[in-house]
Amino acid sequence: MTESILSFLHGCCGTYDLDGCTGFSRFTPDQLAYYGSRSDADFVRSRAPAGIYLECVTDEPEVSLTYRLYMDKGRYIMNSGIDVEENGVFAAHFAVDPDVTGDVTVSYVRKSREPSVIRIWFPNGCVFLPVDFRPGNAQPTPRKDPKFLFYGDSITQSAYIPTPSLSWFVPAAEALGGGYLNRGIGSMVFDRDSLPAEADCRPEMIFIEYGGNDLGKTPDNETALAAAEAWLSGLCVLYPEAEKYAVLPDFFPEESEAILRRMDEYCRELTGLCLARGITVFSGKPFIPALPALFCSDHVHFNEAGSAVFANRLLNAVRLSRS
Repeated sequence: MTESILSFLHGCCGTYDLDGCTGFSRFTPDQLAYYGSRSDADFVRSRAPAGIYLECVTDEPEVSLTYRLYMDKGRYIMNSGIDVEENGVFAAHFAVDPDVTGDVTVSYVRKSREPSVIRIWFPNGCVFLPVDFRPGNAQPTPRKDPKFLFYGDSITQSAYIPTPSLSWFVPAAEALGGGYLNRGIGSMVFDRDSLPAEADCRPEMIFIEYGGNDLGKTPDNETALAAAEAWLSGLCVLYPEAEKYAVLPDFFPEESEAILRRMDEYCRELTGLCLARGITVFSGKPFIPALPALFCSDHVHFNEAGSAVFANRLLNAVRLSRS
């Protein structure tokens, strides 16, 4: 099954074995090993297929996908779901039920009388293992090289969005026109060891969204900025020719005055580190207004509407910076 399904996958750079199944990864093997050694939570987050999707052209009346969930090391975000698009139009959504064990099959009946392009988005926030894919006499769509890399924390992973096709990195990559790898990891910080040992692709653009967790997980700005400098330097060595864009974490909700002062100083210093390496820096605050309607119930993570606003404003900023 692995080879037959692999030919239909996008946003994926390899496989891993788990629970008697083959998982599909957005990270290199050394990155998976690193995240797995950090904690059970990072094991789960790194194997969640955020941004991975199946795509095919088929005349089969009904297309089905069978999967199972891996939950031995934690469930992570279980408001995840599966989206189906037909000919580029949102067509169906299937919620993932965390209480169901064993194999689950979802089926979609095509609407078009002619062969159509079917895209099935995997969930963002759980370890999702395809078991069987039945698209009939289908042909894969051309595989897109990863022109864009997205690095960041849970905002980039979009783990809290149950409709994966509406995650902010999706319209961003589609508007820019190319394939991508989403390497966002919930709760992650700048960490040089999280980068691959060698360049695994040749991206044209890299988007960086770290910093929101760094202040809470480090004792002072000096420590946080040293980690950021090491990560940024490592990234530039791996991908020297890629355009790089960093979004500052100043869009996170306001907290105490002390945290706000520390955030201001951190963002100023982080901007300097980025500019010294030729990385374009954007303040994140103009990208996402502090409106409850744009956030999940935790008032931290974007919902689908917030993702659309964030993507649109980020794209506008990138276009302006390149003009």
